[in-house]
Amino acid sequence: MPDVLLIEGSDFETFPVGGQLTMVRCLMKLYGPRLALVGMSKGDEPIGQWIEKTIDGVAYWFLSVCRRQPAAAKPLVPVRVTFFRALRRYRQQILEKGCRNVFIQGQEVLLAVADWEWDSLCFDFPGVENPLSLSRYWYGKHLAAVYEKRLFSALDRADMIFATGDQAAIARMIARSNGRLSAQRVVQLPTSFNTDLFHPADAAALRRQLDIPQESTVFVNAGRIGRFKGWELLIDAFAHFAQKHPSAHLIFAGDGEDREALLEHAKLRNVAGHVRITGFLPQSKVADYLNAADLILFGSFAEGWCTSMIEAMACGKPLVSTAVSGTDELIQPNGNGFVVNDREPRQYCDAMERALALPDAGKISLEIASQFDLPHFAQRLAHWPPFRGLSVNPASNDASIHSHAHRMTSQQRSSAAEFAPAAAASD
Repeated sequence: MPDVLLIEGSDFETFPVGGQLTMVRCLMKLYGPRLALVGMSKGDEPIGQWIEKTIDGVAYWFLSVCRRQPAAAKPLVPVRVTFFRALRRYRQQILEKGCRNVFIQGQEVLLAVADWEWDSLCFDFPGVENPLSLSRYWYGKHLAAVYEKRLFSALDRADMIFATGDQAAIARMIARSNGRLSAQRVVQLPTSFNTDLFHPADAAALRRQLDIPQESTVFVNAGRIGRFKGWELLIDAFAHFAQKHPSAHLIFAGDGEDREALLEHAKLRNVAGHVRITGFLPQSKVADYLNAADLILFGSFAEGWCTSMIEAMACGKPLVSTAVSGTDELIQPNGNGFVVNDREPRQYCDAMERALALPDAGKISLEIASQFDLPHFAQRLAHWPPFRGLSVNPASNDASIHSHAHRMTSQQRSSAAEFAPAAAASD
């Protein structure tokens, strides 16, 4: 019988892209079939029935409670609502596996299953902001206060609470609970990254492969194209940069509901010919675009602990970001990038110019990223007793993962000088 039940609104392979999927993929890499998976299906797997599903060569017990096809446009009924209903419908089937230790990071999942018969319930906040306050549905903000009140009440049943955010953001979230949460109950859990995928690679070779001009200055943003990710600021700042460097390119490695709005705004700013949207990508391709870039840009209004930022640093890249949770710990100003506190395009463009000229940015990014590899992640997860003693996938061993992480870190550091981002090319 598996040791831990992992319930996530995901197929555990490719969708939905983002930090929550990265988190569960790291858990799977560490613990393998000791996890039983409850999620969604985009294929023909049966609904409401436990099956063996092979993912990355490992056989898992898997139960799909609903189907969903990935799409950039938002569905009429929010996915969170669909998954909540499906979990309630298939309660008996979920519990029949006999596993009573559950790990959750979806807030809708917690609301659906908190009152079930668990021996131990661990909840990880994937971000510490109220998700309905940033909802892409117009009515979300009107329900935000009631939603969060119910969430904090449900957390009474959790015996372990992690939070993916910096300490200041976690403190603000605890304050919003009005006494339902205490600082002693919440443990910070920064996300990890896959060292097999995210490491320095030859930018010139990747540009040839991805049809990116060798001589151009290339900026990349990775993630969902939604308004809360701040794409408008990135387009406006890039437009200022392109006035002096007309061969520059801005690539959005991802997709989302604001695709058309982004393209229209790029036309308005006369940079449409130098802005590219890749569409949804597997993580391996995201890594290729990160490695092909000179500088990685983030414009979010809010983040938990930005996984894409850590992945970019693991590729040895400098960053420019708005001030969100985690940036104070991930970005060293004048070291590996800059944090822009005001959402002013000219200031952001100035930070882009300066970041491109940082001499040791790649080395510094790699050193910071090494603190968030899988061994460090496993150590943090061990705060929850069911994960204690389950440090690695049974197909591997503790020494091999630590050796692998050390080897990757050494390779990354030795590659930093070779693949460090160059200063902006003269156009």
